[in-house]
Amino acid sequence: MDELTLLATISVCLFGSGGIVLWLLNRMAKRSDDRLGYAKDLREIKTTITRIQMGLVMALENDKVIFKSLRTHEINGESEEQEKKMDDYFLSLLGTKGGER
Repeated sequence: MDELTLLATISVCLFGSGGIVLWLLNRMAKRSDDRLGYAKDLREIKTTITRIQMGLVMALENDKVIFKSLRTHEINGESEEQEKKMDDYFLSLLGTKGGER
């Protein structure tokens, strides 16, 4: 009975005062806040990586058009299409950057 009484006394002191309960609730709230922040950061990183991928693909397409033009010694319609594609890409980047700030 002595151990049971000691255990009961410690339990009542810890949980009866609410200190540990408040500490646990506070800790859970901080963790959930961090999770929401991390999720937002991950979405922004994913969007940025997608934009970078689009730019890299466009750079490779530009190289392909340039090397084809050098091989054939002529400028064809692909150059103009690629230039329009680049303009659209860079204008879209400026539009989203301006909207975020």
